[in-house]
Amino acid sequence: MFSLSSAPRRHRAARFGIPAVLTAAAMLLTGCSTSDAAPSPEDLGPLSKYLSAMYDEEEYTQEKFEAEQGNIEELVAECMTEEGFEYLPNVQSGNFYSPSEDGEDTGPDWGSQEFAENYGYGIIDYPGMEESNQQAEEYNDPNEEYTSSLSEKQLTAYYNALHGPGPNDEEMLAMEEGDGSYAYNWETAGCYGAAQHEAQGESGSSQDAYEDPEFAELFASMQDVWSVLYDENSDNEVVAKLNSEWQECMAEAGFTEYPSPNAVTNALYEEQNELYNSTSEDGEYQEPSKEARDEFKQREITIATADFACKKDLKYDAKIMTEQFELEQAFVDANKPALDALISKYSPKNDKK
Repeated sequence: MFSLSSAPRRHRAARFGIPAVLTAAAMLLTGCSTSDAAPSPEDLGPLSKYLSAMYDEEEYTQEKFEAEQGNIEELVAECMTEEGFEYLPNVQSGNFYSPSEDGEDTGPDWGSQEFAENYGYGIIDYPGMEESNQQAEEYNDPNEEYTSSLSEKQLTAYYNALHGPGPNDEEMLAMEEGDGSYAYNWETAGCYGAAQHEAQGESGSSQDAYEDPEFAELFASMQDVWSVLYDENSDNEVVAKLNSEWQECMAEAGFTEYPSPNAVTNALYEEQNELYNSTSEDGEYQEPSKEARDEFKQREITIATADFACKKDLKYDAKIMTEQFELEQAFVDANKPALDALISKYSPKNDKK
């Protein structure tokens, strides 16, 4: 049963609340490489192979996503009832994206030169965005009528019970900086956090492994394996040299303000946030003009195209991936007993025996 006695707070809509350290390897490998050198983006590094054993090998489909989400919503409704509120399960809460079976997705491949030339990094525009916006416009909140009946004080209590109060200023800063100091905690994530945690437990989620004190030190040190690859001030010789060469290349293209590829996207996302967070003189939200969006998109495309060319010339992605694999192998060699214990305890294959 649910209880907010331990003050569950803040909802985080991921799949579902999986820590970054558990998905970092996969995220690093999903991009399309700009060079023809090995290893390929489809390869898994030594550490990534270990972690992949913690996931169910069955294909993750829209149907499976909807079943999991339906379970979570029912648990949320139960929790909110216990907290004294009405809540109707919201089965419109999201979609799981997967490439079409025939491989013919709308638009160019993400990370390709064609994508950069047409969409930049996919920040302000991307293939299928119009359809996504249309779906958002058609969205109907089943709880809107109930929440509209609540006073301001009641509504605050409602959302505190549902999602938690949200991160404080210090936690927000840690998330924005991505320094790894902020850790999601389901116990401070309201009914959604509790529901996701229970649903993950039922499905044997790797979240349980991350929350296991036995492996806390292992996961903490694991974070450094990948973060060093994308730290703007990385002291890794390979990464620092590549970023320096990349910075020189970008400067020749007219972009001198970015110390690394990661700094580019971070800066552009911050600019996009400012663009969409503007308000009118009376304090009301003000949608950015088409001219402002078009100007942002064109600049994004120009930067992304130069970025792609520099990475391709330097074989940046392949060299970073080679370094990643070496770092992963060193970590595996140094921590193999602990990794074996982790997989032995949390592999879905073991649960099915």
